[in-house]
Amino acid sequence: MTDRSSAERASELELVDAWDEMREYVDHEPRTYERLVVECARELASDPRGPLAYSWTLGLVLALPYLATRKPEDGDVGAAFDAAQAVDRALRDAPCTHQGHPFHGDLEGELGNMADVLRELADDGRPWTDLRPRDAWLCPRNVAGHARVVMESLRPGSADDVPPFLPFEDRYELQGLTAIMEGYPLARTFDVAWDLSLAASALQEAADDELAGRVFVATAVAWYVEAEADDADAQELVDELADAFERAIGLLDDGPCPHGAHPDLPSDTTEALWVGMHLASTRGRAAYAQWPEPWAPPLDTALCPAFVAATARDSLKRLRND
Repeated sequence: MTDRSSAERASELELVDAWDEMREYVDHEPRTYERLVVECARELASDPRGPLAYSWTLGLVLALPYLATRKPEDGDVGAAFDAAQAVDRALRDAPCTHQGHPFHGDLEGELGNMADVLRELADDGRPWTDLRPRDAWLCPRNVAGHARVVMESLRPGSADDVPPFLPFEDRYELQGLTAIMEGYPLARTFDVAWDLSLAASALQEAADDELAGRVFVATAVAWYVEAEADDADAQELVDELADAFERAIGLLDDGPCPHGAHPDLPSDTTEALWVGMHLASTRGRAAYAQWPEPWAPPLDTALCPAFVAATARDSLKRLRND
């Protein structure tokens, strides 16, 4: 990479900045983002073994938060998947001496640092700050691994050897609700009451394997509403949440359980929300188990129907001021 011109490096760094913006997608430049994804996919598909395949592939990883807002049939989604698949086919069996690769890590934790890694990879003059070796990031097998992350995110079940990660559509919801609860709604949040009401709707419609997570998400929202809201919109939301909790209680098996005691949900509203969003999907639960947070209850007790039912009953009682 030392023979690249300063103009080429500047161009790549400009692209990294654009991809980094997509990582924090706020729904104000959809056409720009769509064009960036298509151009990235086109470059990657045209040369999946090329010297910049690592950069284009990580660009698609950074674009995943935006792509989670798109439909499977959208052209940029299809182009991104096809390009990632081409990279995986071209590079996954390349010779390698590394014991491990960055793509095996916690994607949720890695995503915030990935743009900086790309900037350092693009410019030899920048100091290397990542704990993993530079050559492990550039390894063809690592590039193929990140390509499979893109594939698995866009079409679950399409790729193997990918560590679990919170689905990006759930991450999108988690970010929006977290920002509301922290008092700084995102630009894409046009109606706070509406966004909060979606937690009640999701619990009302939750399948059996989603029920625990959705109870905890709705509980976090109920805590927020209890503390922050006092108008007519809040009363409507309280009624929606109460109805959803009643449905959940009716579905849960509240009989004896093998646990001597159950831990409390984290008292911090955003931490309780994090727990709920991760427990609401198969991939989220797998990530929860593989990379546990010290403040989060153990997976087996968090999923215990008796614990979930008790949480729902407590939330319902608080909403009704019983």
